[in-house]
Amino acid sequence: MATRLGFALFCAMVLSAQTKPTSEECAVWNRELTFAQSVEHHDAKAFAAHLNPGAVFGAGTAKPTHGRDAVLKNWAAIIEGKTIHLRWHPNIVNIGGDPNIAISRGPYMIETTSDGAKATYQVGNFMTIWTRKSTSAPWLVLFDGGEPAAIPVDDLVAAEKFMAQAPASCPAP
Repeated sequence: MATRLGFALFCAMVLSAQTKPTSEECAVWNRELTFAQSVEHHDAKAFAAHLNPGAVFGAGTAKPTHGRDAVLKNWAAIIEGKTIHLRWHPNIVNIGGDPNIAISRGPYMIETTSDGAKATYQVGNFMTIWTRKSTSAPWLVLFDGGEPAAIPVDDLVAAEKFMAQAPASCPAP
């Protein structure tokens, strides 16, 4: 487990070494934050507003979820937050040669609770591919996934330490 956590921390350090994002990359950064907040605030409507109709979650896995409606159904318990609490935060955003496609990456943590049982924690790094129809349209999630798979950590302190690697806001361009 220590080796896997070490690898995850190494990946996070590499991600945090990004050069200063552009103002457009900060727009994606802020969109990622509102996406994460939709889950933290248990707001299924806001979560749905971030999804491309053809969104693919679990992208890069053998069993991805295709389409906004299927993603909403599969994420209902996570958004509800009764037994699973998911938090994430970007620490890198890039826009390539097409100004309407972006990638964001950063740490995430999962806290799982059961009736009367001690909470368990896992951490990992997510990747989201964002798209928009034009430079005046909102950014929408097209692909979402995490690599490598989440790894268990000992407690909330370790999970919070992992999350702390991401800055609270987009570094000024």
